[in-house]
Amino acid sequence: MMPYSRFILSWSLLFAAGAALAEPADLVYRFPTENQALLKNKGADFYMYCDRNFEGKLSKPWQAGGYGMVRNPFRAGDGQVMYSRLHEGIDIKPMSRDARGEPLDEIHPVAPGCVVYVSDNPGMSNYGRYIVVSHSTPEGTIYSLYAHLSKVSCKVGQQVGTGNVLGIMGHTGAGINRERSHVHLEICLLIHSQYDLFCPAANKHGIYNGLNLIGIDPSPLLIASQNGDPVSLSAHWNTLQEHYRVRVPYSGEKPDFLVRYPFLFRGSWNPAPQSLEVAFSAEGVPLAVYPSQEAADAPSIVKCTPLPTLQQNATVNRVKNNSKNAQLTASGLNYIKHFFWKKPATPAP
Repeated sequence: MMPYSRFILSWSLLFAAGAALAEPADLVYRFPTENQALLKNKGADFYMYCDRNFEGKLSKPWQAGGYGMVRNPFRAGDGQVMYSRLHEGIDIKPMSRDARGEPLDEIHPVAPGCVVYVSDNPGMSNYGRYIVVSHSTPEGTIYSLYAHLSKVSCKVGQQVGTGNVLGIMGHTGAGINRERSHVHLEICLLIHSQYDLFCPAANKHGIYNGLNLIGIDPSPLLIASQNGDPVSLSAHWNTLQEHYRVRVPYSGEKPDFLVRYPFLFRGSWNPAPQSLEVAFSAEGVPLAVYPSQEAADAPSIVKCTPLPTLQQNATVNRVKNNSKNAQLTASGLNYIKHFFWKKPATPAP
């Protein structure tokens, strides 16, 4: 019979090994449907097109189903065509349809995780029926979102792997017809864990409201994982391009998003910074946060990449004017407030 002390030691070693195995690891991202035409560089077979009328010419560009500033074209001052509307995810075309033209594609999680939100009422959001799944990574919890579903096949709290079916592709939500059926996929950071308190008015989806989930392009992650290789999220983050930087007063309390995603912080908290400088992509994704000893009374732009048009036309209307005189718009100021909002202290009785 094993001595009690050795039993405790063995149990402790097993517990430690189990804890080590439970540490979050880099994810391998899988396609949510059978459509993998992206791996063959066949964008037109992968992304769902949008109907477009630009300068009197009708078209169905598949590029509008990709991520980024890819919608609402306009001609900039130098004559090039630019785009003013952000598409926060990618739209993946169906592979099969029934006799009526309804899509039959099953939707799977892009990685193992937990279903944290299901919106089964298609009239409650432009997303139609949508599902949010959380995924643990070394950088923190990220989220995948699957929208416009015709049917939901999972429930909140369910642990899922890439073999599980979340639902069936559809065309629920605003501005989508049967012909343009697709699954809208986002891979996101959660901006604020108390968004339901920050924005309670008309918010039907709590913290999993799309306005509280800021997406990056899923396509590079899917391509990088095609051979089963895990992807480092922080390494991928370093490939994203900064467009503008905002200096924000620092109150001495770490903002909610940095508590959740400490990998974004580049520097030291000692000595305590006077302000924080947040680097954003043009789409508004926070790329890095730097401590600064420059005092700040209010959020302001300290750096901005030049454009052949006004900044508001290519920054989701969050920055205005040109790069030399860049300022936050009212929408941009509210966006920064979203990241740095703190619940007001309850007054003493």
